[in-house]
Amino acid sequence: MSEPKRSPGRPKAAEGLDTRAELLAVARALFSAKGYAGTSVSEVGKGAGVSVPVIYQRFGSKAGLFVATGEDVYDVGLARLQASIDGLEDFDAALEAALREFVAISRTEPDMTGMVVMVLIEAERSRELAADLKPMLRDFRAFCSAIAALAPESRAPGTRGQRNLALALESMFSGLMVSSTLSKPADFRALVDAMRHLVAPS
Repeated sequence: MSEPKRSPGRPKAAEGLDTRAELLAVARALFSAKGYAGTSVSEVGKGAGVSVPVIYQRFGSKAGLFVATGEDVYDVGLARLQASIDGLEDFDAALEAALREFVAISRTEPDMTGMVVMVLIEAERSRELAADLKPMLRDFRAFCSAIAALAPESRAPGTRGQRNLALALESMFSGLMVSSTLSKPADFRALVDAMRHLVAPS
């Protein structure tokens, strides 16, 4: 007996998982290079080899696709960053490990860094996207807070001091991600080295 026919653009469950992963990979590359406004759903579909209706079936809208792509990138990126500091109890060691991982991500996954930057931008300027993007930024802030919590009292006095240090780390890491999208790899590594000297204790 022949296999029952399926409606066009409606893959089997296993195929759906593969299609979603491919769509997210293509969307990440396009969004990171062209931004939200500059990327069309049809471009993503063409790159992934699927029709536009499949994208709407998976993600509901272009906004849904952007948010899902951002969530995927933040999940993977934050998992790598968290793994880099797991088990460390010294603030400087944790900061050094995080900086090394930022360099590694920017070198091996430039689309990931670009997408993170696009999330930062759209979270501030897009009413349509902001509410769904803010949880990712809160997770990133929690990572910065975890590093700040390791700082000695002399460098982060009290609860307010730790909070301010976490915000400073968030600003520094965000700035590094933006710089990585604008700099040549060698220049970015030099920038991170300079940042190490800047934040190291005297």
